Amino acid sequence: MMKRVMVPVLSVFIVMSVSYAGYFGSRHLDGGLVQQWMACFFGTTYFLSIAFGTLYIYTTAQLRGAGLLQRILASLVNPLIWMTKEVLRLTESHPFLESLYWFLNPLDLWLLSFVIMEMGLATLMARTILKKKGEEVSIFTMGPVVTVLGSLIFAISIYAWGEGENIYVFFLKGYRLLFGYGL
Repeated sequence: MMKRVMVPVLSVFIVMSVSYAGYFGSRHLDGGLVQQWMACFFGTTYFLSIAFGTLYIYTTAQLRGAGLLQRILASLVNPLIWMTKEVLRLTESHPFLESLYWFLNPLDLWLLSFVIMEMGLATLMARTILKKKGEEVSIFTMGPVVTVLGSLIFAISIYAWGEGENIYVFFLKGYRLLFGYGL
């Protein structure tokens, strides 16, 4: 299991962690060109590791023989770490239960939808690689195709419906229903 899923997960986690440290560490510089370059570079790699890490993890895990559940769980580790970090940051200003509600925010929904879409794409990519290696495998089957299309349609729909504002309104209504209007 270590080689199948942990190495890809840890690889992305290391890139994510170094990028996080570089991005937020750059604010301690004087604000010149080096600081701007560091913030741009590390901010970009931080975003890419969170947004596209699943594509690498799922594909690599599948090529190494990991089962479906292992691939799915491995693909969710780093996005969930990022989401949890954001929730923990909220505990500095909000009660713990209110902070937990942040897991349901629209950005996290889009990220999860995107991650699920990547799992479908990664399945197709891994099958293509396996087929080129001579294995008897069908590349396009209903599962990954429906996963990709369903996730894409969901993400586009919640954005297109009021440019994301309407889903945020539902998020806020849920918050107010559970916790009131706050301070």
